[in-house]
Amino acid sequence: MPMKNRVAALLLSVFAAGPAFAASPFDGTWKADLSTLQMPQKPDVFSVRNGVYTCESCVPRVEVPADMASHPVTGHPYYDRIAVRVVDDRTIRIAQRLKGKLMFVGEQRVSPDGKTLTFAFRDMGSPSGKVVTGRGVEQRVGPAPAGAHAASGSWKPERVQDVSEAGLTVSFRMAGDTLHMQAPTGENYDARIGGPPVPIQGDPARTMAAVTRLSANSLQETDTRDGKVVNVLTMTAEPGGRVLDFRWEDRVHGTVQSYKARKQ
Repeated sequence: MPMKNRVAALLLSVFAAGPAFAASPFDGTWKADLSTLQMPQKPDVFSVRNGVYTCESCVPRVEVPADMASHPVTGHPYYDRIAVRVVDDRTIRIAQRLKGKLMFVGEQRVSPDGKTLTFAFRDMGSPSGKVVTGRGVEQRVGPAPAGAHAASGSWKPERVQDVSEAGLTVSFRMAGDTLHMQAPTGENYDARIGGPPVPIQGDPARTMAAVTRLSANSLQETDTRDGKVVNVLTMTAEPGGRVLDFRWEDRVHGTVQSYKARKQ
């Protein structure tokens, strides 16, 4: 799974709802605390070998020439073309486009001992035009194939850090039984609790969101594309009203991650 998808998937997953009465514990502006992030256990698996980039953990699998040119791919909701550049013997760079628009640029660099992969990214896909940047670290859990670029192999995500403010915050407001969600990156929706799925406005993948109440302090959002469940997000308000616990299940890639968001 390319780090953009994982990262991109983390930043856009802070969707939630509140109970249908005033003073909802979910109302306000919330900021993800990356120090609490529990990363997925499933590794990222990719390689550059004999001039070809392959991503085995991508769904669907990606295989394109690593020749800096932009090549078409299918089945990916946030990009339809990908370009891979070998920068040097320890670094590769990936650019993704959707309908001609540059959505994401990421650079991955392996340490001299080959055990650690650092990455940096710029996500330009937001409808508001805000660019989200960040960086992070992965640890090697599988070797590079024989003859492959040094950054190839299996990598377990360890941490994400230094993400720009626009990628970490989101605001919620309850009006009657309807939740209003607004992110600085431009995504938004108005969802009736227990109601049918509604479009996430600004999402290029045309994801639909349906929100249900699990308890007075816990709600769940189910995201679908073309009627198929792609994400299940659960939010629970901690006592005191200052912290929300998020759990995100990615049904497409078979991963789970969690984190806390703090009221601003």
